[in-house]
Amino acid sequence: MWEYLVGVINEPVRTLREVAEKRLWKESLLLVIAITLIGGAVSIVSLKMNPPATSNLSSDPTLAHFFSTFYSPAVFFPFMLVSGILSWFIAGAIYYGFSRLFKGQGSLPGMLASLGFAEIPSLVSAPLTALALLLGPAWIFVSYVPGFVAGIWILVLDVLAIRESQHLDTGQAIGVLLITVAALFVLIIIIAAIAAIATGSAAS
Repeated sequence: MWEYLVGVINEPVRTLREVAEKRLWKESLLLVIAITLIGGAVSIVSLKMNPPATSNLSSDPTLAHFFSTFYSPAVFFPFMLVSGILSWFIAGAIYYGFSRLFKGQGSLPGMLASLGFAEIPSLVSAPLTALALLLGPAWIFVSYVPGFVAGIWILVLDVLAIRESQHLDTGQAIGVLLITVAALFVLIIIIAAIAAIATGSAAS
């Protein structure tokens, strides 16, 4: 396991291809769980260091109750864990499905394996973000930098994960990623439109 963690950083192409070929989706799932829990802990630290404006909470008891309940460890961590696992699986399934448009030859377990290991930059950014937050308010802006860099890094690794697990070329892998983003954007618009129509109907 450790060699793959290091390999994604040192030799991402070979490593992502290998974890896909070996279909290490179980290891990938464990990695997703670990990253999600670490990310949740950093979010809690961020919340402690940068609480929302007290005036907003004091003026709205319902908001204050929701805030205190949702961000309690008993609620927040299970929510983050379920969301992280579902996001990993759904993203992998969508990438796998759209890769068929480009005649991809890989497997869904291989896609899930490589996609989970592509999240490894989060293991690097999370401690740096937490450290910046713990240094005090003057470092708040700096705390956003590791996450931003990790986000770009993960995006590149996602393209490699799609390419290596589904036996596509780089252009095709980027195409799968862009089609997925476009499809999700359209879905969000449709859901928002339905919600707006339903709200309007209920109001009338």
